[in-house]
Amino acid sequence: MAASGSIDLAPHYQRRDRWSSEKQSALIESFILNVPVPPVYLSEDDFGRYSVIDGKQRITAIKAFLGGELRLKGLSKFHELEGCRFSDLPAQIQNALSVRPYIRVITLLKQTDPYLKFEVFLRLNTGGEKLRAQEIRNVAFSGQLNDLLIRLSRTPFLWRQMKIRNEKSTSYRSMEDVEHVLRYFTLASKWQNIGQGLADEMDAFMVRHREASGPELLALEKQFIYSIEGCEKIFGRHAFKKPQGAGWRDQFISPLFDAEMVAVSLLNPGQVQRVAARSDGVLQSLMDVYRDDLIFAKSVSQATNNPASVARRIQTVSGILANHSR
Repeated sequence: MAASGSIDLAPHYQRRDRWSSEKQSALIESFILNVPVPPVYLSEDDFGRYSVIDGKQRITAIKAFLGGELRLKGLSKFHELEGCRFSDLPAQIQNALSVRPYIRVITLLKQTDPYLKFEVFLRLNTGGEKLRAQEIRNVAFSGQLNDLLIRLSRTPFLWRQMKIRNEKSTSYRSMEDVEHVLRYFTLASKWQNIGQGLADEMDAFMVRHREASGPELLALEKQFIYSIEGCEKIFGRHAFKKPQGAGWRDQFISPLFDAEMVAVSLLNPGQVQRVAARSDGVLQSLMDVYRDDLIFAKSVSQATNNPASVARRIQTVSGILANHSR
């Protein structure tokens, strides 16, 4: 069913693929050992078509193994099967895996309250591999705004700076790219008036804008693209990275992403062009202030998500850009 497309393995509320080959192989080994495996939960979207509420990683692993994409790796019991694809297994094991019912399926029928699937997803995922904050938001605040966050998260420059090379990258699987788009929107809207921790402010932003319509969404999209393109012009390959000695540490720093993205959003197009033309001076100023201003340095390295730290780093970077925009 998964191979034919009858089961949608990637509904918008599902987490991204996160199982390693070893974990997938452990599941297959459990089947060979005839160890009980928890049921999967499907939602009937239409006649003959289903989406996965819980069990995506298990179904994906089964599909990959039976389809010849997965070689068994890191087995704890059947060491002699290490490196085997399904077609390499002894015939009797192949037959058992193909015929024996190993997993129960529980299906929520089409007429079920559509919000129940989200409730089931959240409750089932409170155990096992813990959901990250953005994965929970992806379920709890589904809608057009969430779709926009996901679309903008694939901006090539953001991926490059976060070192996301493909959909197997850790930052992609944990939805860190999506979370950073939301960070930007949240801080750009009220960085001078944050009344609680950043995570709570991000939740509140999703609540306030969950029903956002076309014009508002388009404005948000243009705003994000304007800021990230400005950061690429001004900071280049050093964007969102921390000064280190006479150079730059090759690591994406979320607090500097906040400061640089919001600071650029406060410039008009002419200022962006002038600052970009003086990018060497901007980078030197950022290195100087990181070295000399201990409060700024602390705002990007300690207690980074409290309101005072957020305001300090944005004010500082905004001041640097303003000085170079004249």
